[in-house]
Amino acid sequence: MTATLRYELRMQLRRPAMWAVTAVTLVLLWLLIGPELPMLLREPARIAMIRTIIFCDVPLPIGFAFLIADRLVRDGRTGVAAILDATPTAGWRRLIGKYLGCVTATGLPIVAVYFGIAVAYAARNSAPQALLWTLAMFGAITLPALLFVGALALSVPLAAPPAVFRVLFVGYWIWTSYLVPPRLVPTLSQTVVDPVGGYPIQVFFGYHGGHAGSGGPSDWAGPVPGAVFNVVRPTPNQATAWLSIGILLGLSVLCLSFAQLARERRAQ
Repeated sequence: MTATLRYELRMQLRRPAMWAVTAVTLVLLWLLIGPELPMLLREPARIAMIRTIIFCDVPLPIGFAFLIADRLVRDGRTGVAAILDATPTAGWRRLIGKYLGCVTATGLPIVAVYFGIAVAYAARNSAPQALLWTLAMFGAITLPALLFVGALALSVPLAAPPAVFRVLFVGYWIWTSYLVPPRLVPTLSQTVVDPVGGYPIQVFFGYHGGHAGSGGPSDWAGPVPGAVFNVVRPTPNQATAWLSIGILLGLSVLCLSFAQLARERRAQ
């Protein structure tokens, strides 16, 4: 498993497509966050870092998913899968190694963006606590989302072409994000299955900043009067915040289980 992880990590980092997609994603992110950056650097550390996470967690995971979507199907297309299946690292160990290698390599630019902004903030405001806030927020909000997206991007293209998955994923990611107001559109935003992490944002970090359709300070989790899917919007508290993280991790395991089952069936 470790050898597969190292190999996948090196291969992903050497892919020209990875850096091309990352560059495009960063341009889109700059268009989104650039005008806000001067004001962001003047915010208190906790608010500045949570807003950075929120800004980044819509565009960056899309590029992340795009890059991982072909990693398993490519093995089958090139005939490498049949050879690797005959090695001692076949099965779950190879799948987990490939998954962790892909997620780690493709996630490095995202980590660099988050902590780059945190370092800039800390230097400008003499506030080293910004780095601690970023570390905590990355672990509670972004990392579970990336683990879920990575598992989804590896598994779904085994049942649908990667190009189809990429188109559908963009729609899914926007539909479940804070860009879609639950009062107006049926959405999984602000639910415990919200991959953008509304429950940790609100419960662990006490953030109530405005978002789409809120018109000002607002909740990021919990019931929305008149909205669909309120059954999966329990009252925000420590238990439901951890439940939200646990659901994303559980969905990641479910996606990987599907991927392994699909690979085994193809090998028969």
